[in-house]
Amino acid sequence: METWFTILGWTLSIVAAAGNGSIIFLVCSKRRLLTKINAFIISLAVADLGVGASVFPSQFFYEIVKTSDDSRSSLRCNINRIRWLVGYASVTSLCSLVLDRYVAIVTPLKYLNFMSRGRVIQMIFVSWAIPVGFVITSFFLPAPVKRNFVNIFAMFWEIFSCCFLTFCFSSMILVVYKHDRSSATLAKQLRFNHRDLTVRSQDRSAIIMMAIVIVVFLVCYGIYLRCKLMPPSQ
Repeated sequence: METWFTILGWTLSIVAAAGNGSIIFLVCSKRRLLTKINAFIISLAVADLGVGASVFPSQFFYEIVKTSDDSRSSLRCNINRIRWLVGYASVTSLCSLVLDRYVAIVTPLKYLNFMSRGRVIQMIFVSWAIPVGFVITSFFLPAPVKRNFVNIFAMFWEIFSCCFLTFCFSSMILVVYKHDRSSATLAKQLRFNHRDLTVRSQDRSAIIMMAIVIVVFLVCYGIYLRCKLMPPSQ
């Protein structure tokens, strides 16, 4: 069983590193792909690349390293800090990406003015500033306070991110539903036999993409919380 777990862990790590690395290389190598939404995708890919390269490999090397107890304790703390950084950066980057699509779909007329180049840079900066600030703060706190701080922050951010993503996705679905209804009514009134007045294809594609990403994220986060709060009996 342990062998299969190791194979699965390394497989997922390699796939995550290769996939996100390819996305970063592709977007950065093509000037025409350097758009606002792709900036959020790059931020998310960098964070996910860190997750794939650090979570399982770091645990694997921690198990095989031969050092003193103090060194192993220090190594574990450093590994945890890296995991916190890339893990929370992945969540915040996903929230920024979903927020960008939420504004584009729910308030399309305000999107160009609201989502300026400076605003995109600010959102990406905040996406990384939150986990960096969390890691730096936890580094300087004493052990008892640090444990409570980490638990409270983790619980708050996990609940907030899940609620935020669910709200944005529900709002986008509602907008698409209203567009479909109004388009169907208008098409019926005008009786255009060869014209399909449905929601814009790019909005529908964004909804499908967000649905896949958010559902996978919530399922994986649910499994993580189940294992964290109710660990399997030995």
